[in-house]
Formats: sequence, structure tokens, C-alpha cells
Amino acid sequence: MENRLISASVSTQSVTFQPGGEPAWFDVIVNNDSNQFADFQLEILAAGSTNTPGYRWYMLSPEVASAQPPGSTTPFRILIQDTPIPGFVGTVNLTVRIYSPQLRTETRVVVRLKIEQGDRPTLLRVELPVVRVQVYPQNSVDVPVRVRNLGQTPIDVVLNFLDLDPSWIVKPLQRRVMVDPLGQAETTFQCQPPSANKILSQDYIYTVEATSRDNISAKAQGILEVLPIGFVEFSVDPQKQIIPSSRRWLPNWKSKSTTFKLLFKNASNLQQYVNVEVQGRNYQKCHFQVIPENAELNIGETTPVLLKVTTKRPWIGWGKTLLFEAKSILSNPSLGSTDPATQILELQVLPIIPLWLQLAILALLAALLALLQRLPPIVTHTDNVRAVRFNGDLTRIVSGSQDCTLRSWKLDSNILKPQGRVPEKAPVACGKSQNPTGLLGVTNVPVYSLRFMPQDSNRVAAGLENGEIQLWDLPTEQKQLRTKPKQKLKPAGVNMKFGQVFDLLFTKDSRSLLSGDGSGKILLWERPSPNGDFASNYKLIIDLEKQFNQSYQIQALALSPDEKTLVAAGSHRSFFIISNWNTKYPRVLEQKARDGQDTPENKYIHSIAFAPDSPNILATSDSFGFIGIWDLRQCLTNVASKQQIQKNCAQQLDRWDTRSGGVVRSIAFVNFNQDGGKLVSAGDDGRIMLWYLTPKGMLDKKFSKGNKIYPNFNQNSLGISAIDLNLKDQIVVSGSVDSQVKLHSIK
Repeated sequence: MENRLISASVSTQSVTFQPGGEPAWFDVIVNNDSNQFADFQLEILAAGSTNTPGYRWYMLSPEVASAQPPGSTTPFRILIQDTPIPGFVGTVNLTVRIYSPQLRTETRVVVRLKIEQGDRPTLLRVELPVVRVQVYPQNSVDVPVRVRNLGQTPIDVVLNFLDLDPSWIVKPLQRRVMVDPLGQAETTFQCQPPSANKILSQDYIYTVEATSRDNISAKAQGILEVLPIGFVEFSVDPQKQIIPSSRRWLPNWKSKSTTFKLLFKNASNLQQYVNVEVQGRNYQKCHFQVIPENAELNIGETTPVLLKVTTKRPWIGWGKTLLFEAKSILSNPSLGSTDPATQILELQVLPIIPLWLQLAILALLAALLALLQRLPPIVTHTDNVRAVRFNGDLTRIVSGSQDCTLRSWKLDSNILKPQGRVPEKAPVACGKSQNPTGLLGVTNVPVYSLRFMPQDSNRVAAGLENGEIQLWDLPTEQKQLRTKPKQKLKPAGVNMKFGQVFDLLFTKDSRSLLSGDGSGKILLWERPSPNGDFASNYKLIIDLEKQFNQSYQIQALALSPDEKTLVAAGSHRSFFIISNWNTKYPRVLEQKARDGQDTPENKYIHSIAFAPDSPNILATSDSFGFIGIWDLRQCLTNVASKQQIQKNCAQQLDRWDTRSGGVVRSIAFVNFNQDGGKLVSAGDDGRIMLWYLTPKGMLDKKFSKGNKIYPNFNQNSLGISAIDLNLKDQIVVSGSVDSQVKLHSIK
């Protein structure tokens, strides 16, 4: 579709004209549909007419309109004062051609003109040798008039000058002429408009009427164009502004703008519009808004135009001074530009933090730096914290890291404090110096997993990268930190490349320890009594790689609340349900994710958790950022009844995208009962999320986006590797890639 820049409408589709009678007229409204100022000109074409020089059958007001802003309208009036086709009676089409020099385009509209038979013979004609007469305010001009006698007898004619203010006409207002048969006579009227502040620069239509003694009359219409004179004065109040405009001695980050008041005094007789453009060396550093965009300048009035300037402010520094130029553009260039054409504007932009406060902050930072140099270093790991655990009585925490250390922390009014100190002044682990405060021990190998004994709140098992399991005692008031583990467990022939102990589990009686590693093996370590040491020999529960003939890493282990079912999860985003796990012939069921996506070996289920008091409900999290809820009832029923066991027998109750954009490393149930439940997750996006479940184990759609526990809106966080829960105090402890161990409230 053509993008039209000009559109027009007419006041009527048909007009009637009778020669010798009153002039006929119609209006044309022209719309500026472009995005720039434009003026318009009209031409009337009558079908079947010939262009006779000096014969003007219509009059146009205004003949040329002043430039108007985008979206504006310009009215024109066409006055038909004679027939376009002498002697013709009937209907003729008038084509109104509308064009703009600026837009270089045109449009046309059609009006039907009905020409009737004159009611009397035309014996008298009035002609205006100059149809358009131009004059400046308070200047006089002669308007020539010609009268023709078309009859065979002399005519005594009285001429009257009509339709203008009589005060504009230099007396007398009438002229008397005698016109010979078939002859003509000429005379003039002198016109003097008032001063510029009393008259607009525009077209004024006047009529000259001739009347004979026997009441034969004729008339003609012309245009008196009052020319523009004067100027538009351009000023600014004030020319210099400051951001912020008030309370500069206090931080004010909300103030980003100020307003210059541009004043335009129209000391001319030309009604027009003004627009403002901003230029100069600094104008690209600001955003400008002109209010209004096109201001109308009334004669003799001062019109304000607001220039709102918005810019970015520096937080600190000395501030900056910006200079730019406001240029005025008048819609009608008849008077040239404003006086002056431009104004230089100065904007001083102050920093958000005042200079005195910057100096005070620098002094305070210097004092704090001096103080910090006297304080002991902050206690933290030096590498990724891969495992965190609360002890049995929920008063202590142990963290294990890629930096080959274990650290001990004490809960003091929900505040995390390092506990104890090793004897060495400058302990070294994996080639890095470590802070001795709170250091439980050096493992010499990166730590991958942790688990406390249920029957001993002060003993923790650590799974290492080389397949070894170390058991450490936490310090008490009577027992200080020891530099070596209480016991080491290591299976023979472990491949260090694939032997990482990713997860550990104790049975409730603390007599059995299960480990899952990167080679797909689940090992069982046992001891004869709760207080004794674990035997060095172990029992192989299952070798998933060997049994299923595929490479498999066990990332997570979980025991059902009744300890009858063991679940192992890892590679291929799959998990295995192991029934009768502590017998000679365990039953193993494989379950894969049901979402239609590929499950390559390096895409894992990273974490699993049984719902409290429910041996059938299992939660999983994976490499794609999804959490799944599964019902294992059918699988366990088939095993119990010794029916034929099918793969993928678990029912997926729900599955949702955590919108993390990465791996969900760790999940844990807060609770789950007949009223529903809550689940906490954390992963590579650095968020800790709380999810609400329905009693059927599905995500509660009323809270489908979850509730973010960490980080807050003003905090940044790297990936979180592990979490553990303190259900009594509703606290989450997290270990993250940035070496930090932190507490978070679930409430």
C-alpha cells in the first residue's frame, strides 16, 4: 500500500453557480500526513475550459499557505465568481490539484459544478486588473478597478468597496464613473491596513460591487495580502542548569534530568509554529524532550517551550559540564529565523555522591583498611566447596572442599563460626596455604562427599577423589582437633580417574556405610558394633557398569525411610532402584528420564531424595535444570510379588524446569505429608529455591515459579555445589564454587 503524505477532503461534493448571481464556494481541508513541516498550493481545473490569459473565474484563499507541522490541517476556500466556460449551461467536473514543494508529491479531489442559465443579460462587468494586492501593515496601496459596459447605452455606475473593515479604506468609500457604450472605465481605491500588532499576516478577501441607476449590478472579488513584518525573539531562562537542582549536599541518585525554559516572543504579525532541535558537541550524551514539540506563537505573546534534558550521572568524581546548542525552526520562513537563531545551553552534571562525602568515604576506607590489616584473616576454603553437612544434633557443620581440606563450623544463634584450630601455624593442602582456624583436617585429596554417623554426632565420613573414605572426629571441649583421620577405608585396585566417592550413606544404626563412586560400584562397609572401627574388607553390592554393560558414574545415593530400598542415580540421567540390597541377590530396576531428550553419558541425575516418611516418593534433579517427582510404588510392588520386572516402571508424578539455565546440583525435602510438602534446590545458577508440592507430589501451580531463598536482589552468587537442611531451625547451609560456606533461612 502506498504511503500517502497528503490527504484532503471537501466541504461538499457539488456546488451550483448562476452567472450574474452570488458567487459559489466550497472549502478544501488538506492534511499533512508526513513527518515534516510543509506548505501546500492549490490549482482548480475545469473540464472543457480553455486557459484564457487574464481571465480568472475563481479566487483562492489563501493562495499559498504557510508551512504547517506534521499532523496539522490547512483550510482553503475556493470562490467561484464567474463561469469557467462562457456561455455553457450544465454540469462540469472541477479537479482540485493539491501539491507541496517540500514533499514533492500531490493529490487530487473532484467537485461537480452545476452552471445555471443567468436570469438577466449581463450588461455590466467588474474586473480587477490585479486580483492579489500585497501591502505591509500601516502602508497604503492602490487597488485598481475596471468597469466594462457591454450594452449600447452609456451607464452611470457607483462602485462600492466591500467586505474589508471600512477603517482600512482611504475615503471616499464610493467611486462614481460614467462608462460609454461598449467601453470601459478605470478607477482606484486606496487601502491602508492598521499596525502590525493589530492585524495578522494573511489573505483578506474584498469585493468591488458596481451598480447602475437602473439597478444593473456586477461584482468582482480580490485578495488583499497583508505581508509579514517584525521578528520572533528567542531567549532562555536560565542558560545554565545543574543536576541535581536541589539537595546537592546529599546523595541523590534519582535526579537525572533538568528543564530549560525557552522563551519565544512573537513581535510580528505572523501567526506560526516553532520547533526546537538540539545540536552541539555534547548533545549525544543526553536525551532531550521538547514540550510541546510544535509550539504555536500567537501575535504579541511570549510562548514558553520546555526542553527536558536527561543524562547519566557518574557515581563519583568531580562532575562534568556539557554544552549544547538549541536551534529554533520556524514553520514560516518569511521572516527568516528567530533572533537569535540559536542559544548556547550549559549543563553541569554533579556526581551522585557529593564531593565532601567522597572524601569522607575515602578517609573512612583508609581507616578501615588500617583496621583490617590488624584483624585476623577471614576463615574460608580456598576452592570449590563440594559437600556440607549438619551433624546429628544440628549444632555443628562440616564442609569439604576441592582444596583437600575439611572445616568445622559451630552454630551460634544461627551464626556460622569456625570451630577449633589445628596445631600447625601454616598448614598446607594441595599446595596451598590454609588458615588453621576451623580446619578439621587435611585430606591431601579433594573431598567429594560427606555424611555424619546417625549414632555419633561428632564423627563424619568423607568421600575423596581417589576412592578413599576417611572418618574424622569433631573436636569437643575435652578433645581438640587432630591432624589425622580416625580411620581410612580404601578398596583395593581403585582407578583414581573413575573412583571418586560421589556419595555416602549410613544406616540408622551406624553399623553399615554405603559408598557410590565414579566407576558405577556401590560398596558396603560394616563394623561389628556402633563404637568399633569399620572392617577394612568391603562387600560389593552391585557393579552397575558390569551388570548393564555401559559406562556409569554414580552421583547420588538414597535410602528409603524404611531402609528397604536403595536408589543410585547418575549417568544417562537415569537411576536404579535396588531392592533387597543387603542380600546375596539384590533386585535392580533401571529408570530413565521421561522427557524425550537425549540422555548421553555426561548428562546426569545429580541429586536424589526420598520424601520423609514415604518409601515411595522420590525427587531427582538433573543436568538440564529439571526437578522430577517419582512414585516407586509399582516397582516395589512388582519386586515384592516376584512378578516379571519391567524397566521404567516408576510413575513420574511431575517434572518442572527450574529456569536455572544449568545444572541443579542438590535437592532436599523440607517436609511432605497429607497437606503437601516443600523441596529445596540449588545449582550452577547460584540460586537456592523453595518449591511447594501438593499432597499428590506435584508442583503447586499457584507457586510455579518457586520462592527464591538466595541470593537477594542486591547480592551476586556463583554456582552452589551442595546444600543440607536443619529442619529444626529451618536453616539451609550451602557450599559454593566461590569457596564460601553460608547459612540461609527458609522462613
